[in-house]
Amino acid sequence: MKTKLFTIINLFIFLFILNVNCHAQTYFQKVYQSSPFDQEGQDILQMPDGGYLIAGYTTNSTVNDLDVHVIKTDAFGNTVWTKSYGGNKPDFPYHMIATLDGNYFLIGYSQSYGGGDWDILLWKIDPAGTLLWWKKYGGNGNDQARDIISTIDGNYMIVGWSNSSGAGGQDANLIKIDPIGAVIWSKTYGGVSDDFGCSIKQCSDGNFILLGQTFSYGSGNGDAYLIKTNSNGDTTWTKTIGEAQNDEGVYITVNNDNSFTFLIRDSCNVGMDIDTRVVKMDASGNILWSKTYGGTQKDTPKMIQPTSDGGYIVAATSRSFGWINPDMWILKLNSSGDTTWTRHYGGVNNEHCYVVREMPDGSYIAVGKTASYGPDVDPIFLKLNPSGTLAVGTNEYKLSNNRVEIYPNPAEEFITVDFKGCKARKITIKNIMGQEVYNKEINGEESLNIHLEDQPPGVYFVRGDMEKGSIITKFVLK
Repeated sequence: MKTKLFTIINLFIFLFILNVNCHAQTYFQKVYQSSPFDQEGQDILQMPDGGYLIAGYTTNSTVNDLDVHVIKTDAFGNTVWTKSYGGNKPDFPYHMIATLDGNYFLIGYSQSYGGGDWDILLWKIDPAGTLLWWKKYGGNGNDQARDIISTIDGNYMIVGWSNSSGAGGQDANLIKIDPIGAVIWSKTYGGVSDDFGCSIKQCSDGNFILLGQTFSYGSGNGDAYLIKTNSNGDTTWTKTIGEAQNDEGVYITVNNDNSFTFLIRDSCNVGMDIDTRVVKMDASGNILWSKTYGGTQKDTPKMIQPTSDGGYIVAATSRSFGWINPDMWILKLNSSGDTTWTRHYGGVNNEHCYVVREMPDGSYIAVGKTASYGPDVDPIFLKLNPSGTLAVGTNEYKLSNNRVEIYPNPAEEFITVDFKGCKARKITIKNIMGQEVYNKEINGEESLNIHLEDQPPGVYFVRGDMEKGSIITKFVLK
């Protein structure tokens, strides 16, 4: 009887802890300053242990040398280890996937192991960051890769471009490899001018859809280029989308009905304006809808992913919103391409967003680079709630401008927090690394002047504990 009672008590304790953990989600922004040289994050994946793997590059003391750089973090974005791979010339990773055997592929391009031009390079690492092997693909010309996917038959497909063979200039290139990196087949696509492959997906029927850019077909000034192939890489149809100016297909995803939704870098407008364009096509290549997002400056798309609600999440970089310099820009769209929300993230200098992914709990992870939080360029990692903010928990809510005000913003030496009648109990300020730099219990004050002249420039987060919950917002210290 005592054993049964002990088991029941333990079960209730376990369920209580599980319930707490399920509701105590942690959202954060992390910047990784592990080197005195420039670094950036190009891709991110969640690992089975709940941590994350960030792939990017790092510069070093050798002039014009870049190396592959991988950061392993725990579930809260804290660094567990970092590893670098490469030769004595630039090595650049562009995309990362988990392999079927529990390891990871990084695909990109390199000058370290060829005859001086770029070669496609594939790195395989294990979960501890050990380099298992690398493979080089390409001829005597310029060969680069942008994407890799696993295929239905247990192999892998690489997409990029090559001028080592093909019709002329650069040609879009598909390379099918087996799990040990051996080439099964390689095919090029294009005309007499330059043509590029940027993104690849496989449909449920085994066919492939390739997205890129063509200067051989369409307007001739650069158009988005779609190639539908069968499982052997033979062309079924091709489509071009574009107008008088330069348009580039950036990233494609396949929907459950084998329709396609993809991103175009659209520079059809007057002047230096670049917009993010999202297009949905049916399986035969007929356009179902096309929508454009952006302001009057450069708003450049990088990735689109389907979300569990039938919509999409888009990673981009924007100059139109936020500060004058570019910010990370994330858009949430519904199934028809209508905007659900948009968010921009960054400080006073340059930020770029390359990847965003939805997590099983409905949150989002995003990675890119930032120049706002130190003397160099650094990888930046965002873990966002389902609304695209850093607010945490059921009692935390976004700052309402007509209830609480923080000014000046940007600030130089101090900020004023005006509670505007809210009953505040405590104010806490943390820096971008999550370190607490200020806290104060509030005893009825209607406003508070906070001096921060001893803090370095950057983005800071303010949490106000109120009578009925908490408020989280941010300000920039110049």
